[in-house]
Amino acid sequence: MTPIPQYKGMLIDDESHAIELLSDYIEAVPQLQLVKTYQDPVAALMESNDEESYDFIFLDIDMPRLSGIELAKSLRAKTTFLVFTTAHPKYAVDAFDVQADHFLLKPIGMNKFVMAIDQLIKGRETAPATAAAPGPDSSFFIKSDQKNKLIRICFDDIIAVEGMKNYVMLYTSTQKHMAYLTMRETEEALTPSANFLLVHKSFIVAKDQIQVVEGRIIRLKQGLVVPVGTTYIEAFQAYISGKSLISGR
Repeated sequence: MTPIPQYKGMLIDDESHAIELLSDYIEAVPQLQLVKTYQDPVAALMESNDEESYDFIFLDIDMPRLSGIELAKSLRAKTTFLVFTTAHPKYAVDAFDVQADHFLLKPIGMNKFVMAIDQLIKGRETAPATAAAPGPDSSFFIKSDQKNKLIRICFDDIIAVEGMKNYVMLYTSTQKHMAYLTMRETEEALTPSANFLLVHKSFIVAKDQIQVVEGRIIRLKQGLVVPVGTTYIEAFQAYISGKSLISGR
């Protein structure tokens, strides 16, 4: 009989009832073995050492003295999978900036937890042995207009981003989404990809979605038309020149 693989886990949450609940969930998954729990994020940081490694770290975000996002920056290299468990969807972008593998919103049901773990484990077990180490996740989540619902936005789907006072409008290949983000926050979230260009204080465009350039007007797929701002025209023209095929005759 083939032995069940064991995956070591650590759980950090400042609420005792959350630790009890998630510990029960972890115990119910045969592949998981919970080896450490912490209610104090500072203690988790201070007691970590270079020799420690885990398969899973389950981490709350809104904690006293040290947030889960800050703690993750120190612990990320010690675990294969980083799973955030939080009641606050507003942290989704920050979570994926530190390369989280999953973002579970409290209250977390047993079914949701088991499905998330199963998905991560199966993905690891079926990955080719020669696969390269994963790079930064090429997506992020935004809050929808429905309570406790998040929408994944994949970089490859984005055509353009438009700044609209306290919001941004994300135009994708299938629809558009309004998100409570600033242009700076959105630009930082897109930094892992080299495909995006700030062409106006209110517009970011995907380079591979540009179809026509007419002076200082960019025509994108889906009929979107975007102006190039005075501040950005030099950098934009340099990009276009570098991509232009012109005969030397």
